[in-house]
Amino acid sequence: MPYTTQRFTIGPDDAGRRLDRIIRALYQDKPLSFVYRLFRDGSVRLAGKRADGATRTAAGDTVEVRLDATTSTPRLRPSPDEAEQHGSRRFSAMIIVETPDLVVINKPAGILTHGPDGIDTLARAYFAERMAESLVFVPAPLHRLDRNTSGALAVSASLHGAIAFSEALRNGRIRKTYLALLGGDLDRPMDWNDVLSRDTDTMTTTTGMDGKSAVSRVEPLVRAQGCTLAMIHLETGRTHQIRVQAASRGLALLGDAKYGGKHQSGGYMLHCLRLETPPGVGSAEGLDVQAPLSPMAMSLLGSALGPSFAAQLPLGTPLQTGGVW
Repeated sequence: MPYTTQRFTIGPDDAGRRLDRIIRALYQDKPLSFVYRLFRDGSVRLAGKRADGATRTAAGDTVEVRLDATTSTPRLRPSPDEAEQHGSRRFSAMIIVETPDLVVINKPAGILTHGPDGIDTLARAYFAERMAESLVFVPAPLHRLDRNTSGALAVSASLHGAIAFSEALRNGRIRKTYLALLGGDLDRPMDWNDVLSRDTDTMTTTTGMDGKSAVSRVEPLVRAQGCTLAMIHLETGRTHQIRVQAASRGLALLGDAKYGGKHQSGGYMLHCLRLETPPGVGSAEGLDVQAPLSPMAMSLLGSALGPSFAAQLPLGTPLQTGGVW
């Protein structure tokens, strides 16, 4: 049987990965047994030497895969010319800060983080050239904002950035501050401490005795017309944390029908205003990024709190309008 050798070069965003994971990504259309057989038969070589799946790669290494001539060559990435230009422009318009390792965008309300036409799809279009330099790395959002939640969202621009941010997130070293329009009168700062559980059938979160700890520090900024604009500092990051914690205290977000909020035209207003990373994550000094509110959000707040609500904000409150999304 005739054989052919396919060669690939390890780029910076492939370095440090296990070789078997790279091979699996290259031949996604093949069963796992195909990958195992390649290593078992000695058909995978790294830098000219036979390698096993646990071997870690280094930038510049050449991977050689010996296959029968009928096996198709994997289509690594679309060329930049094939990238969806409209998606790239949309993503570019959202960028607040871009470094070699991380991009922080101002996600508009109404767009999914993951899924059809979501931020992950737009990021792939924007980073088409970067992806073409890698065998398997795919830029993607590193945490999640609900479809109708807006604000600061971190997206990986390199493997190093993805690993560093994810590790800091697991260790509680990423700080996130939100603005929320509560449907009720909150007259003093509070610490919300709850145990939350997630129902995957109904896609809702509830408070109870079993689940995971959820901690938020809440500070009222403006109180008017039976509503409160609050600044919320998250100590944990559970799904729907702010929404369910507010609802359990009779302060469901105005317009949040899923958790019993009063009707509001345009839905609820929940916005990640500020994202802070520690030194070494995103840049040597870390990042401190603020995401402006859109004119639509400012209009919604004006309708609920009165047109002069901004004049009532405490001095130094980071609140400003941005471009139209």
